Amino acid sequence: MSVEFNRVKEGEFLRLLKTQSVGKVIAQQSAVDNKYHVIAVIAGQKIAYTVRHGRVDELRTWRLDNLAALLQSVGIKIFETQMR
Repeated sequence: MSVEFNRVKEGEFLRLLKTQSVGKVIAQQSAVDNKYHVIAVIAGQKIAYTVRHGRVDELRTWRLDNLAALLQSVGIKIFETQMR
């Protein structure tokens, strides 16, 4: 079962979270440092979204406390954390 991953900018990702169509949000630890990428999985579909930087196609990372605050600002109160 493969999942289609889409890289979007932060604004589009936050709009997606506000639609409440997301079934699961995952904070995944980066392999490079102690920061986290965020992944949103659409409920009932094999589609996931992650945030890329605005000017380059690299994954955006946050400290876990900053990521939690960002998610809370759009109404996400529960998310999974995956350590490397």
